[in-house]
Amino acid sequence: MRALHPYALVAGAIAAVHGVVIGALGIAGYFYLDDIDMTAEAAKHPFGWDYLTLRVNDHLTPGLRLFYWISASLDPYGNDSTMLARIVLQTVATLLMAYLLAQLFGPGRTAAIGVGLYAFCPLLVPSLLSLSSGVNLLPTHIGILLLLVMHVRYEATRQLKYAAFGALGIFLAVVFWEKAALSVGLAPLLTFLYLSSGGPRARLRALLRSWPAWVVYFLPMAAFAAVFVTGDYASSRETPSIGAIWDLFSDAWTGSMAPAAIGGPWQWFSLDNVYYSASSPGAIAVIAGQVTALALCVIAVRRNGWWALRAWLLPASVLAGTAVLLAAGRYEFVGVILARNFHYLSEITIALVLAELLLVVVPDPAAVAARGRSGLWPSSLPPSEPTEPNADVEPAARTGPVPVAGPIGIGLVVAVLAYAISYGVTVSEFEKRWVENPIRDYMTTALRDLDRNTAKGPISVYDTYVSPAVANFISGNRRVSDVFRPTERHLPAAVRWDDVSGPMLMFDQGGHLLPARFVEEATSVDQPGVFCPHPLRGVQTVTVMLDKKIPHPDGFLRLTYLAQTPTTVSFKLGDGPKTFAPRRFSQVTLKTGAYTSVLLGTPNKGFDRVVVTSTDPASLLCLVAKAGRPEPTL
Repeated sequence: MRALHPYALVAGAIAAVHGVVIGALGIAGYFYLDDIDMTAEAAKHPFGWDYLTLRVNDHLTPGLRLFYWISASLDPYGNDSTMLARIVLQTVATLLMAYLLAQLFGPGRTAAIGVGLYAFCPLLVPSLLSLSSGVNLLPTHIGILLLLVMHVRYEATRQLKYAAFGALGIFLAVVFWEKAALSVGLAPLLTFLYLSSGGPRARLRALLRSWPAWVVYFLPMAAFAAVFVTGDYASSRETPSIGAIWDLFSDAWTGSMAPAAIGGPWQWFSLDNVYYSASSPGAIAVIAGQVTALALCVIAVRRNGWWALRAWLLPASVLAGTAVLLAAGRYEFVGVILARNFHYLSEITIALVLAELLLVVVPDPAAVAARGRSGLWPSSLPPSEPTEPNADVEPAARTGPVPVAGPIGIGLVVAVLAYAISYGVTVSEFEKRWVENPIRDYMTTALRDLDRNTAKGPISVYDTYVSPAVANFISGNRRVSDVFRPTERHLPAAVRWDDVSGPMLMFDQGGHLLPARFVEEATSVDQPGVFCPHPLRGVQTVTVMLDKKIPHPDGFLRLTYLAQTPTTVSFKLGDGPKTFAPRRFSQVTLKTGAYTSVLLGTPNKGFDRVVVTSTDPASLLCLVAKAGRPEPTL
């Protein structure tokens, strides 16, 4: 390369400014419900195939599992480190997009505009500021863009190694986000619509000629599908209706994609305790998005004829597949709100930006192939290829009016400023809601108190539910032991959960770690005047009934005993005809003398008795049970 090309400087500057903007916004945020749940789950499991292939709701996402395992091991709940990782990944994606656009349009003005539209597209905002979305979607963007960059090179050189590199991009994308498979169709669409020339038959022959690439691209998807089909992953119970598919498709366009194309939606779906990445545009934003799309179509037809509208096939194909998947998934529970959730629309940004540019500027297949073979800035250019750095359209592709050379027009400057203001409003409104997330204060307080208390030695803590703001009823990890397990290896001393051999502490709803007392709500049914109302001798099972059922699922049972010899016993809690294991201490070796064990009801289960079983012929125990709940000692 003769010198650092102006386009490279512009693309680098766009990526840098975007990184600063997103970094400044992201540092003010924090982990959210899914982020806490995934981090807690990662700390439960040793690293291996079984962990990587655990279901995430209905999904197979080994890439996401890997990220959270690394995060939980190295820097649990470190928002700054995860934000840095997101900025790095998005920078890689932006530079890959810059390279793809330069391949298609040349390293000039059109490509630079496209880089800006991609980097600052509102569809990316939730996937950058929300960790659980970013873990899925940023590697997916990188994988899809790597596929398209390598596919352009494959079409230019016919070297199968580039198709193999593209397949690696597909593999990267699908292991983080299954829906990325829908975007693989962009490669054959580019070949048919823009990387070949002539009539439909000629383009179809070009498509068929690339069959080795299609086979290579199919392999990672087939391998992924094989693991999915043979695993315990849910599938749709019903065939989605045409009406549901159309509702999702149309609402995603009118309420999400079109407003995002003008920097919208400006407003976001919001409830008191829900921080959700779904757009909620007003009528002005919806109309403005449609008018902008119509204006682009008019310009495209005037410049390049009706055939220019084929560009819409790129985002429409991905959106159609998305609508089918969403309609076949949770549509019956959530409805069209799925179409407003940018988590499901993020990767369509790539196809949307390509469509916006391809409507107005049609690349010359011969020039694209030349760049694919020789690079973006070859040492010498063929005489027929333009050499000016700001060439937007190669001469062979100019079927409409020739673009005006020279400085960027005032209209473009106005459009850029308007888009920047629109984007700023959208991001600021999302940010205002996002930084209200109450989890940060809770976790900051709890982690500080854990560190302070363990500095004095091991501590015993009641394993209660965390605040509902941190983990709600759909979270798989709702206990404080689950949430803080990732941090235990970084504490000065151990945390013992439900160990009543010493003074007990508990977390309050604000995350403070406080001394606790046990509040009795029920006791075992004893016989007045009898010293040992519930004896256990030898190999025996004894049921100790409570005088009152503990209906709430966060109850504790303290079993006080007198043991003549050390005895190993097993415990079960009962609720009516059903019995179930306590959360921990389902089998304990009781020491000689008086001691108290703490047993937990499992989530969403009350209990009315405890069943104690011994298999030791020499056992001799006296048992007394008390049930209730802990509360902070004020």
